[in-house]
Amino acid sequence: MRRLGRYAVGAAALLCAAGLLAACSTNPKSSTTTTTSPSTTTTVSGSSTTSTSLVGGVTGKAGYLVYWDQNEEEDFLSEPSGLTGQLVPPWDPNGQMCVLPDGRFVVGYDPTLPAQRNLGSAKPYKQPADGEELDDPNGAFSGQTLYVPGKYTMPGQSIGSDSPPTANGVFNNNQTYTGCAVSASGNVFGNDIATAQGSYPPPSSGRLVEWFAPSYTTYCIVYGPDTGGYGPHHTDGSGGLAQPGMMAFDDNGDLLVPNVGTSSVLEFAKSSLPTSAAQCPGGLYPRSKVHFSTFLKVTFPAGVAKDPACDCFAVSSYIGNPSIRWVTPQGKPEPGRGTLPGTTVTDIGKNPDQYNPFGMAFAPDGTLYFVDIHIQCQGLLTGCGPGNNTGRVMKVTFTGGQPSTPTVVAGGFDFPTSVTVCVPATTVCPYPVGKIAPYLSGPSENPAPDAGPPSNAPATAGFG
Repeated sequence: MRRLGRYAVGAAALLCAAGLLAACSTNPKSSTTTTTSPSTTTTVSGSSTTSTSLVGGVTGKAGYLVYWDQNEEEDFLSEPSGLTGQLVPPWDPNGQMCVLPDGRFVVGYDPTLPAQRNLGSAKPYKQPADGEELDDPNGAFSGQTLYVPGKYTMPGQSIGSDSPPTANGVFNNNQTYTGCAVSASGNVFGNDIATAQGSYPPPSSGRLVEWFAPSYTTYCIVYGPDTGGYGPHHTDGSGGLAQPGMMAFDDNGDLLVPNVGTSSVLEFAKSSLPTSAAQCPGGLYPRSKVHFSTFLKVTFPAGVAKDPACDCFAVSSYIGNPSIRWVTPQGKPEPGRGTLPGTTVTDIGKNPDQYNPFGMAFAPDGTLYFVDIHIQCQGLLTGCGPGNNTGRVMKVTFTGGQPSTPTVVAGGFDFPTSVTVCVPATTVCPYPVGKIAPYLSGPSENPAPDAGPPSNAPATAGFG
């Protein structure tokens, strides 16, 4: 698995039928079709005065695209054609993917370790070690990362973040950006689970960070640790979030954040969120200004997503029964909606058909997609974590408001976390250009890792 303990409990087609693209393959797993997708020509302003024309993506077409991360790559499914492939080949993506209006997208990253079974282990490290990477619509790394600046750098690199590595020099276990959300103004919010990498109850070292549009070169720690830890940000200290999950905005602009440590989904009021870095002296938003309340009490919350069919929200729990429930915009049970059964603490790992939902997303027609991280344990709440190559992407349809039994869309994945849906009829959606590579699954398609990059010389990164 990606890193021991992350989200652990205890000790740890082309879019043919949809008309999206012109050339097609009927084999969804092994397609290597060359696409004729028109490139977008959206012009965006970066951190400099030079404008950039973006490449890739698809817009103005029917159907929808589903994206998921797994084993450091970002994959996609086109519906209704069923075509699948890679959007981002193995190179660090690991967390919720959030699409910007121009088709670019952000996703959490941290350095692929040499011991991992994926081809990204031989690629240059991005810098700093952990953050959100900004990718172009075609899935290529833009060269810019979103992060909180600090003095802690990987050896041989010049850009650092404010979170140090562990005693053995590994950055992954002290900082991991997991959930994300994009506000109506285009600002990117990301949450960092920090040291919540395998203990339960999880530590309160997590934080909510905002980067401001259009350049995403300024930041604000909206809510995080306020005592202990390192430096003025109290990095890896306590008093912040406790294992936050996959986020979503409601129609009022309030931010919904699953938080395992409080067994709840928190609701951060839009009116109290900063609108510029100028409101955050030293990178910190004054604690007295941010206001949040409990949206829903639920054990082991992992994700929240808006269901367009009922104008309500689905909330996932990776342990417990039900595993997915529906609630109103006020956090009350949604009338007429059923639930999906789940796996209790005592039954974890006993049934190969079990599912442990994490990130979720809905298609415009109300179809639900979710990631099954498929938890396995060595004992009762002991040595628990996502099983190697057992993660899946699941699909749920509805009849009379009642969810169907989930079916498998794709599987054999190592540590998937989240799904994202994008609708080309209404926005620019990420899509590759050129030959579509099949997604990789299982150990046979992920060869034994290289020793790692030949040096720590970084890929282009930083604030651009």
